[in-house]
Amino acid sequence: MSGQKPPIPFALTAYGLPHVMGYLKTKSGEAHPDPLGPIGLMDAAVELGLIGVEMPLSTRVPSFDGQYVETAPLTEDLRDALAARGLRIVADFGALLDHDPQHLRDYLRIVAQVGATVMRATLSHLLCGDRRPMSGGWETHLQAVAGRLREILPAAADLGICIAVENHQDATTDDLLRLAEMTGHHPSFGITLDTGNPLAVGEEPLEAARRLAPIIRHLHLKDYTLHFAPEGYRLVRCAAGEGVIDFPAILEIVRENGHALLPGIEVAAQATRTIPLLEPGWWDEYPPRPAKSFAAALRLLWEKGRPAEEPYSSAWERGEDSRAVSAQEWEQVRGSVAYFRKLASVR
Repeated sequence: MSGQKPPIPFALTAYGLPHVMGYLKTKSGEAHPDPLGPIGLMDAAVELGLIGVEMPLSTRVPSFDGQYVETAPLTEDLRDALAARGLRIVADFGALLDHDPQHLRDYLRIVAQVGATVMRATLSHLLCGDRRPMSGGWETHLQAVAGRLREILPAAADLGICIAVENHQDATTDDLLRLAEMTGHHPSFGITLDTGNPLAVGEEPLEAARRLAPIIRHLHLKDYTLHFAPEGYRLVRCAAGEGVIDFPAILEIVRENGHALLPGIEVAAQATRTIPLLEPGWWDEYPPRPAKSFAAALRLLWEKGRPAEEPYSSAWERGEDSRAVSAQEWEQVRGSVAYFRKLASVR
């Protein structure tokens, strides 16, 4: 059909399969007996009909709660392995202040060597929008991140790489727009928009996508079910299409931003995220904001929120064994892929 837009490509993200990849043990401490690994992730992407992967490029992998895990050494050249399968790649990095600038420059060279043009990174280890544990305060931290970015963005530009900072349940839309300003709107600076994470800071995802659209260079297509909670609300892991995120509208917004994106299909972390925004202290590290912006998130909660007493725990949270946790991870990833395949077919 004349004027029909090309289909959106999709990638499989390593962090959507945290136990299967060997990044997360079960509640009882059971590791996956045969972690998937980078090559296995590539083969899974091919099997699922996707055209890319997103994963860390080091054997020391950022895990959860600020921890790192050691994974098996790579036995194949990643660039050759990707080429053999016709896959593209987005590189994962951890928090920008966890390492010194030289480490980041060295990592950027590895990113370039495997053929990636986007490196996703995070600002902090905070979760649930809760900035109270941040030593020195959020503003001081944000300034430090901006300084680190100014140090390494020239190296990224020389290698043709965009550093795409994620809204990792810590940063608001205003924070990310400020980072763009503080880095001089550098062409190698961008944003990874995680579609579910605006809810963690009391923002409505579609509005966040609209405001950030010009600087979005990568997407995490992640859904959540919303549940009422005494201290605020809960964000619960689910397959795409089973939660509250308006993926068709967000993809349409991003499609028009002028950047060639490779969105990653990602199921949320195993642990339920409780957003305690009814606790007065939760707001202490946030500047004043218009009530209208918060009302949009509350409207979504009131429209689609599930009862507080409805069961929501995952197999991992229930303490089930490796086989059960793995099966649920694959079920939700495959369900998400099927959702986006169907979405593309009805365009």
